[in-house]
Amino acid sequence: MKKLLLYVALGIFSYTQAQNILIVDNNNNIDTSPAHMYDTFNAAISAAGNGDIIYVQPSEASYGNVTINKEVTIYGMGHTPELNAGRNAFFGNITISSSNVKLAGIRCTSNVTITGTTQNVTLENSFFNNIALNSGITSNITIQGNLIDGSLGLSANNNNSENITITHNFFNTVPQNGLSYLNSTTIFNNNIVTYSGGGTTSIFYIPNDLVAQNNIFAPTSNFNGTNWQSGGTPTLFNNCMTYSYNGITLGDLNGTGNFNNTNPQFVSIPGTDPSYSVDNDYNIGATALGTDGNDIGLFNGFYDFDMRGYPTLLPYLEEMTISNNMVSAGANLQVNLKANANKTN
Repeated sequence: MKKLLLYVALGIFSYTQAQNILIVDNNNNIDTSPAHMYDTFNAAISAAGNGDIIYVQPSEASYGNVTINKEVTIYGMGHTPELNAGRNAFFGNITISSSNVKLAGIRCTSNVTITGTTQNVTLENSFFNNIALNSGITSNITIQGNLIDGSLGLSANNNNSENITITHNFFNTVPQNGLSYLNSTTIFNNNIVTYSGGGTTSIFYIPNDLVAQNNIFAPTSNFNGTNWQSGGTPTLFNNCMTYSYNGITLGDLNGTGNFNNTNPQFVSIPGTDPSYSVDNDYNIGATALGTDGNDIGLFNGFYDFDMRGYPTLLPYLEEMTISNNMVSAGANLQVNLKANANKTN
């Protein structure tokens, strides 16, 4: 019954628009007889038309490797939701080969690859291991509000990608050269980057006239900041903060208004470990204003970063109480739901 309630709860989020609403649920004993219900994502994407919305239910089982080849919006319930015993909608490899795609509130435990001459793709409020803008000239890609925690980081296709917006993300333990091929058309603002590379390794790989603003770089290794980048043209850092939790004095950033070797004084992290956790508070206590006059980092007044990855525009469940959890066939199930109006970034 709880599973049924979950997809009913998501169903109430539907808009009175022309799009079709499709629901995917691979939990056991799901009734897929309604025309809009599917037990695999591949079946749902095959049935979807351009402009449709697909809700993906939390599950203990992965929805597997998928290809998104239509102009659709895909919503999960958050990458670390409070309800459902923390279950989320999670995938293996995701390949996006269509323009006009939005992913929000999901978890990808492998790679997201945006391929072909693809444009107008949004990756928001989700968990990703790695993101690759792979082949062709991808353009107008928005990557915001995400937790990115993987062995590769983010690569933008040999500087061929154009107009990429990368803002308000938490890059957790980025590896050596983990941010690759970002260029002069890239907006790289208000991110937190923890770095796991060591010594004289680098975070940025072959950037091309990149300007990075209002970010916090917090290495968790013995990185010394001698080389913030490898190859490319010099990155200009404006109003960015650096701090080593290993007590190492980092090399100064190139640019103006930077807060070199300044403790961000995160409101709440365990000891000296800034690695991502939903229980942490990454608001800063230090006085450090960005180029827009607001605090640097994730929470700057223009974007409300959601620690659990709840999708913007949609309400999310906070409580669900079943008053009569044993009912006779045909009887009514008494349920109280409490939801919170979500943000509208």
